[in-house]
Amino acid sequence: MDKTTKGASMRNAGNNTVAPGRAGGRPDGRPGNLAGLISRRMTIAMAVITVVGGIVFVLGVLFGSRHEFAERGLDASDMTVREYGVGLMVIDTRKAVAFTVLFVACVVVAVAVVGRYYSRKEVAPLERAFRLQKDFVADASHELKTPLAVISTRIDLIEFRHERGQSIDGVLDDLRGDVDRMNAIVTDLLVAARGAVHTEPVALDGVINQSVDAVRPLADKRGVRIETRVDGDPVHFVVQGGAVGLSRCVVAVLDNAIAHAPRDTAVTVTLGYRHHSDVAIRVTDRGPGIGGDPERLFRRFARDDDGTAHQGYGLGLALARDVADRYGGTLDVESTSDAGTTMRLTLPLAR
Repeated sequence: MDKTTKGASMRNAGNNTVAPGRAGGRPDGRPGNLAGLISRRMTIAMAVITVVGGIVFVLGVLFGSRHEFAERGLDASDMTVREYGVGLMVIDTRKAVAFTVLFVACVVVAVAVVGRYYSRKEVAPLERAFRLQKDFVADASHELKTPLAVISTRIDLIEFRHERGQSIDGVLDDLRGDVDRMNAIVTDLLVAARGAVHTEPVALDGVINQSVDAVRPLADKRGVRIETRVDGDPVHFVVQGGAVGLSRCVVAVLDNAIAHAPRDTAVTVTLGYRHHSDVAIRVTDRGPGIGGDPERLFRRFARDDDGTAHQGYGLGLALARDVADRYGGTLDVESTSDAGTTMRLTLPLAR
């Protein structure tokens, strides 16, 4: 896919994203429509509550009046208007006041319950849309940090070679590849924001190679080697997923491992079976370890303040786990100690 096609794909994906004003499937998404819909439903509900409550109130007063006749030794069924007076009705004011207070209280409670129900029901899509928008901005900002750092490193290399009259053609090709990778990442983020999941057979050895190439400039800058190993035939390690999304996941784990690996050490990436139906990618560093509660690293905006120079925003591993979940896999800490940490990405093999 060339750059023009990738750009078009990104624009098409952007056109299909969830907009806060379009929550709930309304055609034009204007706030006035939502307010009008809530107002209409509340009006109907109020009318129903008032009519039903009024009928109950009137029946209560009437039945109360009949009891008043009985209490005075009169049979209301045998009486005529002429015998007992025109429009005469005996009502106990205490009962009438009690019925009135009860009626008003029931109406107030019913209106409160109905109003809360409809408000929550109609505002929920908006809240979800705003949450998705907020998450997308945070995710995109974080996911673009690594390729931007790689691009910055390549620009430094271009300047270094240009000043010494060395060839920069190869670095320029790598730079173009980094830009294409950024376009693919943005497109994948937009697709994920819509909740869409498109899968296809993906060879994991290719994903690993692409991910290693993406972070190698950062590893070189920090003096860390990246070593890869495949335990088995690479042809067999194929999963159903998205190449870009899986690469994002592996890059995030690699970036975390490189950031915590001591200088002049190696980060090892191993591809192999976990069970007969699952494949595992393990990323091992020689850092100081995570300590207690490794699960905290997979919570959004959780930061591992371990004293290293690398203090991120606590999104990388959370996003990586989201990608793994999207494709039916898992991401966890397989082991950690003072000698290093191993992250494990497990995915079901394609059938």
